[in-house]
Amino acid sequence: MLQKLAHPFISYSLVIGQLACIFALLELEPWFSANLWLLLQFMGVGLGLWAVTTMHLGRFNIVPDPMPDAQLVMKGPYRWIRHPMYSSLLYFFFPIAVQSQNPITWLCYGLLLVDLVLKLHYEERLLKQKFTNYPDYQTKSKKLIPYLF
Repeated sequence: MLQKLAHPFISYSLVIGQLACIFALLELEPWFSANLWLLLQFMGVGLGLWAVTTMHLGRFNIVPDPMPDAQLVMKGPYRWIRHPMYSSLLYFFFPIAVQSQNPITWLCYGLLLVDLVLKLHYEERLLKQKFTNYPDYQTKSKKLIPYLF
């Protein structure tokens, strides 16, 4: 049943959209911000590294489709946020977008946000099919921002 819900075109389209936005943001603006904004970027990098090490690098999958041998991770940052790697990208690029004077940069950040939200909803639909305890996990954690959303 999971295979019927996972559609490669959707999965890879979401990943291509995500990567296109990331590369555009990296091309359009300086990579690092100044002042306190830099702290948010370092928090984003730290969150991403924490998430990858908690999940273990061998289980990392950029495509939202769960791997056949996937295990539901609910420790580390996953205890509070179901998609900490997506959060880390949004935290890292937010200061870049906010400080920019370029509407194209704002558009790219907005498209990245939309893409990641679509991707996480698609992924969660698949995870509900794979893990019977996923709905319970959803009640105990937030999607992207601890205690908020």
